[in-house]
Amino acid sequence: MIQKENTNNKNKTGFTLLELVVAISLIGILLGGGFVRYSKVTRSAQKERNRANMVMIQKTFFQYFYRMHLNGNPHFPSTPQNTNTLMDTTWCKTVIDSNMALTTPNDLFANKKVPTNNMGIPFSYETFTEPDTIMGGTAYIIFIKDLDTDSPTNGEIYRFSI
Repeated sequence: MIQKENTNNKNKTGFTLLELVVAISLIGILLGGGFVRYSKVTRSAQKERNRANMVMIQKTFFQYFYRMHLNGNPHFPSTPQNTNTLMDTTWCKTVIDSNMALTTPNDLFANKKVPTNNMGIPFSYETFTEPDTIMGGTAYIIFIKDLDTDSPTNGEIYRFSI
């Protein structure tokens, strides 16, 4: 007697090709959405870090200004004399005022380095004075700008004055 084998075995385990494609597609959609959200959060964090760095530079330079004011010579570190007035490594290592002290812009910061943007590109910095028509006297002004086109704070300008 010949027995007939059942070739349509319903007790097989595993995934069909269709189930596998659907599972991989769902995983891809979830990962893609997560990546987009992660990118937005990362960009936002970089923007806030850059803004905080610009404010840190401002506060540090104001502290320097006040110390120099007490010594009778109020001034900010001078404007860098390079393309786009960037606070590059050469400027950061240059003595601010050799008549007062051998202090460089790097020396003003706790970690001995002027902060940069999230890409490690230095900010642009300018300082100048103008007459203060309201209070009388002289207004001391600084501009800090991010000129890096890849930076989330590109084009943002911070103006501070005393």
